[in-house]
Order: sequence, then structure tokens, then C-alpha cells
Amino acid sequence: MSISQEHRYYLKLKALYYLYEQGYTQTEIAKRLNISRVTLGRLLDEAKAEGMIKFEIVDIRGAMKTLQLEERLRQQFGLEDIKLVDCPNANADSVTKKIASEAAAYFEQLLHSNMKIGLTWGRTLNSMIESLSPDKTIKDLLVYTLVGGSSQSVDFQPNILAQHIIDKYNGRANILTAPFMCQSEELCTAIKREPTISSILLDSHDLDVTLVGIGEAPVRDADHLSDYPFDTPMINELVDAQAAGDICGNFFDIHGNLCETTLKNRIVSIDIRDLPNHKRVIGIGGGEKKVRSILGALNGHYLHVLITDVQTAEKVLELI
Repeated sequence: MSISQEHRYYLKLKALYYLYEQGYTQTEIAKRLNISRVTLGRLLDEAKAEGMIKFEIVDIRGAMKTLQLEERLRQQFGLEDIKLVDCPNANADSVTKKIASEAAAYFEQLLHSNMKIGLTWGRTLNSMIESLSPDKTIKDLLVYTLVGGSSQSVDFQPNILAQHIIDKYNGRANILTAPFMCQSEELCTAIKREPTISSILLDSHDLDVTLVGIGEAPVRDADHLSDYPFDTPMINELVDAQAAGDICGNFFDIHGNLCETTLKNRIVSIDIRDLPNHKRVIGIGGGEKKVRSILGALNGHYLHVLITDVQTAEKVLELI
């Protein structure tokens, strides 16, 4: 049955009134107007095209600039999602804690029983796990570590981070019981072929969520690089290879290409070139020292989701 233009206008106006003034659902509105949901959808589309609806976003907290920055980054790098926290004039520790807290909230929204979770290491990731709220109704988690252990630092012991997650919920950890760095490529290859290790590396392709820290760029002639067991010559080799940063010891340049070094085939970890095929990789990190490393990770398409700070995001866009 055809509807006259006058009645059609009346239906559109009434539908808008019910929807935006009275807060009815579209199902309720269709029933009240005695029309189908399909017809209601068409009427609402017409109303929008005819200018019967005008929206104004009132940004009472002044967050629009951050939201727009998130969208620029998301579109620039094809990210599924991005979350930025504003850290004006904050020191490095404060930036880490704010990013970690936001990452914990983001992760908790995704978390449910029977999930497979992969994790690497790092200070921000450790702080994120500390910020998680215990919930024993979450059950049967499988947590996989994706890199061998590096040092005595808790931040760089993925087995400890995995256990902290299990302690807050319920589940089981599958630990990559191996050193982070081997003395030779042959030894590294042999370790990766060990059944328990190879099984974890294979299972890492089927994770629901992969949590990765993003390591900072090495500096020439430095005597250390975070808690990695590298001496100055190794650090200088990474600098010569134009390393911008790393994910679980896989160093890449600012374009996202893996660096060719003597270290490359001596690390017991996943191959980060597989990360684009994971279901959801969440990269966590920020601060002045990680601008180049985050840009490299984004250029390499290693991340689906990025959680960082506003100031770092702005510098990443400047650096492009």
C-alpha cells in the first residue's frame, strides 16, 4: 500500500520523536506505527537525507582531539582499533602506568572463559597485568609465552607474567621453557624443534588475543638495552642494522623489515612475521624512546590494536 507524502512526513517525524525524544527502540517504534522494521529503516534514512535530523556532539571533557588523532592513526595503518591516553608533561614511569592501566581495562573487556592468550614481556606489559582485577569466574584460560626467558628481571620473565595472569583468573600456562638467546643458530634451531617448544610455537597461530610489548630503539655505544643480555658490540650491530625496536627480540627497522644481524636466528621466540595472521595482536607501549619502534611495528603490520599515549602518537605521525 502506498503512503501519501503528507502521511509519510508525519510517520518520519513521529518516528524521530519516538526515537530521540522518548528513547524507544526501533522495534517498539515500528509496532507503534504499525509498519515493518524495513519500512521504518527507510523512513529514518529519508529523514536523515532530507535534513530532518541534526546531530551535535557536545564534548564536555575535551576528548575530541584525542579521538580524531586515534582515527588518523587507525586509517593510516589499517588498525582494527587504537586507544590513546593523554600524558602531558608526565615522566616515563607515569606514562607507562597510564598506558598499562588503559591496556588492562581494554583487555578485561575482551576477556572470557576458555580463551587462548599469548604474551611476550616488558615493563608496560608487566604493569598491565598487575593492573588487572582478579575474577575467578573466568575459567579455563590457556596462556602461552611466546619468547624464552631473558634475565632475572620479572619484567623479562614471561613465565612469571603468565603465572600472574593465571593467579588472577583460572587456567593453565604453557611456558616456552628455553633461554631467550642461544650461543649459536644451530642450538636455537635444535631447541625450537624440541617437541614441547615446537608445540607452543605452533599453537601460537591459533590464539584469541596476543599481547606484545614494543621494545625501544638501541643507542650506539650503550652498555645495555633494557634488560636484554646484550653487550655494547651487539647493541652497535643492531644500530648499524638500523634497528628501530623489537617485539620479543625480533628487531625491525622503521619500515617494519626484520634486521639482518648475527642475533636474528639465535632468539627462541615466535617469528613476528606471523603476527599479521593472528586473530588480534594488541601492542602496548609508549614514551619518547618508543616513537621509532612503534612506527616500525605499525609499518610492519605486526599489530591489530595499539594502546599508547597521545604525545607518542603525535610524534609517530610527525615522523612518517
